[in-house]
Amino acid sequence: MNPQARAATIVFFLAAIAIAFLAGRCGHRSPDVIETIKVAESAEPLTYTCSMHPQVRTPDKDAKCPICFMDVIPVAPGAEWLSETAIMLEEAAVKRAQIGVTMASRHNPVKTLHLVGTVEADETRTATITAWFPGRIEELLVDYTGARVRAGDPVATLYSPELLAAQGELQQAARSAARVSGDSIVARTARDTLQSTRRKMARWGLSQTQIDLLESAADATDVITITAPINGIVVERLVNSGQYVKLGQPLLRIDDLDEVWIQLAAHESDLPQLKIGQTVMLRTDAMPGGQFEGTINFIDPVLDPRTRTANVRLAIDNTQGNFRPGMFMQGQVETLIGDPNHPPIVIPTSAVLLTGRRAVVYVQIPGEKPTFEGREVVLGPRTDVGYVVLEGIDAGELVVTDGAFKIDSELQIKAKPSMMSRRDSTADMRLDVPSAFVDSLTPLYGAYFGSQRALAEGNFESFVNLAGDVAFAVELADSTGLQGKGRDAWNRFSHALAKASAKAAAASEIAEARVHFEDMSKAAIQMEYAFGHRGGLSYEMFCPMAFDFKGAAWLQRDELLANPYFGDEMLRCGTTESVFEPTDGAAR
Repeated sequence: MNPQARAATIVFFLAAIAIAFLAGRCGHRSPDVIETIKVAESAEPLTYTCSMHPQVRTPDKDAKCPICFMDVIPVAPGAEWLSETAIMLEEAAVKRAQIGVTMASRHNPVKTLHLVGTVEADETRTATITAWFPGRIEELLVDYTGARVRAGDPVATLYSPELLAAQGELQQAARSAARVSGDSIVARTARDTLQSTRRKMARWGLSQTQIDLLESAADATDVITITAPINGIVVERLVNSGQYVKLGQPLLRIDDLDEVWIQLAAHESDLPQLKIGQTVMLRTDAMPGGQFEGTINFIDPVLDPRTRTANVRLAIDNTQGNFRPGMFMQGQVETLIGDPNHPPIVIPTSAVLLTGRRAVVYVQIPGEKPTFEGREVVLGPRTDVGYVVLEGIDAGELVVTDGAFKIDSELQIKAKPSMMSRRDSTADMRLDVPSAFVDSLTPLYGAYFGSQRALAEGNFESFVNLAGDVAFAVELADSTGLQGKGRDAWNRFSHALAKASAKAAAASEIAEARVHFEDMSKAAIQMEYAFGHRGGLSYEMFCPMAFDFKGAAWLQRDELLANPYFGDEMLRCGTTESVFEPTDGAAR
């Protein structure tokens, strides 16, 4: 090379370095300059990986992923000290991603509980009028619902031959008591007989006034007037005039609605914040804009197993008649979360990424460059301003409230594991179920594992047969000893598995079969987490490329990954997410 050419080359190289330096200062780098800087900064050869399979590492930039055959991408150098859940970003990248942080702080947040329910009659202010004697309704004096009555008002007249006998017994006892005096045994017996007869008639429902009239009447009667025992409104009429009735048969039901109950349904997660004596603000669509106060006087100690709620009761004055039974009500309770002497740590709602069983938060950790670390946290109750954090975050730390998903995506691009796609361990997740039930699941697991192998081998006919075996094996499971959560879980899983396997057995082509196999796998994985299995190890696998990169999981018995969603096309595409050991008593 002549001197002029060498000088030109040196000038060009220095210019390239200067451009790279200035571009770096300005936050704008061309692809060529970025590659130049990477080579200059790294003393070691660049490492390349697969964006879908980060366990793959190679120094060859032209290599293909041996699992999915995609082009490899470079692993960013210079961040070896970071944990696998942390990532360092340039300031410009943080701005482009619009990442925002907020400090975790200690305070007692307010949680507003929104409850719904209905107006009901006060059970202690309800009366059912019954027939005092067997006989016939001569006249129904209150013959329509909605009639307002007062205590002592006549509501019906009843003809009864038995009344004649009862009146005769009463009058005979009265005459006997009147003929004797003093404190002799005969006198005491006569008075006791009279009082006993009067008490018997009072228990039938007659008032003392009516008993006095029957006792002193000159003529015997076979018709008695039945009166209302309380003030209220007739809410139900159960007989008609002229109808024959039996002793104790209900005639009318009366509700005193001057005071009513508000029954609100509170979810089990809200019950710890509710206490007797708390004030509840109430409103109803029947009175737009109107707001009323009530006080909790009872919280049902038993949950409704279907809705997972408990009734919270309030007694409300209703002398104005504003509330009617059956009316829809909405309640609002403001509660202070945590001990005022030891306030909890609270972070904004947007900082939390919920993955199902886990909660993830990204925290900015100190460093020369913006660095973010993903953490699993244990959450307390959700409040009006965010979540209470029980474990995982300290007060004063900066949590990412905007752009957390972008950080998680960047982790995957950098060939680090996503915090969102991590699977939970099986510890403490197994339900307490009878050993005989787990034993009876063995044929079901066997049929499922066979169907997985058939799809991985591309054997459609074998898969269809085995899917039918899965549906049959669901029916063979011995669920007789299941109770509580175990029975509820099995009802869900078995229904989903039977439905999916039946569809799979009826599939007309392998592509359709693989769609139904995914539904089978969802139920099978849940079953494994909840109940476990007998025999050797089993594995939960995940392919991120299945179904147009939506991703899908499955179970298999063998450690060597065999992808049922692609078969020979990409047989080893996927990762091992969980390893399940057999439950107690099983052979390893």
